[in-house]
Amino acid sequence: MNRYETEAYLKSFLIFFISLISISSFALYLYNNEQNQIYKERLLTQMDAYSYSPHDKRFLYKIVPIQNNMELHELIITESEIYALFPNQKDMANSCIKVTFPYNSYIAAEKKYNHKMLFIFAIIFFVLAFLAFIFARFALFPLRKALMIMEDFLKDIIHDLNTSVSSIILNGQLLRRKYDDQEIERIVISAKTITGLYKNLEVLYRELPIEKENIHLESFFRERISHFQVLYPDLDFELDGETELFVQYNKDILTRIVDNILSNACKYNIHQGRVKISFDADCITVQDTGIGIQDTAKVFKRFYRESDRGLGIGLHIVDTLSKKIGLQVNIKSIIGEGTIVSLRSKY
Repeated sequence: MNRYETEAYLKSFLIFFISLISISSFALYLYNNEQNQIYKERLLTQMDAYSYSPHDKRFLYKIVPIQNNMELHELIITESEIYALFPNQKDMANSCIKVTFPYNSYIAAEKKYNHKMLFIFAIIFFVLAFLAFIFARFALFPLRKALMIMEDFLKDIIHDLNTSVSSIILNGQLLRRKYDDQEIERIVISAKTITGLYKNLEVLYRELPIEKENIHLESFFRERISHFQVLYPDLDFELDGETELFVQYNKDILTRIVDNILSNACKYNIHQGRVKISFDADCITVQDTGIGIQDTAKVFKRFYRESDRGLGIGLHIVDTLSKKIGLQVNIKSIIGEGTIVSLRSKY
């Protein structure tokens, strides 16, 4: 199961289990109170019978004088004894019979009964947990089936999208050789942008190889800047870094990471804004003058968006791929001033 299926499964399990265990606990609580009351009433009845015929060795018999506040035929439980008072048939006006039940015996009986209740509760707990497990599995089955259908559908779209866009790019490049036209160049760049969307979807549903290669960072970033400069001609791009710096990463994956960061930096920038790329041996930084991010803690979640633009998967892919190649992503943002995204090596 993937993360979303696991989350749905756990939530279904917990909702069903907590609901059943709560109802069962309340019912068991009422049953326990009822059984305690029945036990006390039975004990009082046995004491009453003993006051007429004192032959039960569990009880103690004593004649006490009558007082005004005495309650007859009531079970009285204190911290040291359990007793009940009954009329003395031989001298009802002046005395009564006090029948006492050993306190230790009462505590022992209560513990025995509590152990029985705990045992019953444990059985109920495991039975309900098993039922909740079965219920969650059945509840998750339609969701898993729908997700599988959706994933297969997206994989087909990815395949068809790649074929169509590749044809557009190929024919656009052939036209560009014949005609030096800015419109043709923009068609090719736009098709490559769609290719970026295709590659983003491919990252989500297919495993990419992680073979490292030697990358000259300055040439790499100038290539990425030239790509976005055509799409966003009003933005000012700056590059600052060590001229002869090489790094060991998978170029396709690094391109996906940087393109998604630059895409956001351009897409959410102000008119005639600025995008600055800085790099050294330890860190790559992309700084923009855009609108800023309201909640930087949520931007790595899949499909999270703070506006109607985009699919909400760009920074999720940045985070996913960065972890694969040993990079740590940090974001600092101020609303109305801009955002800084930094990539640092974990090693």
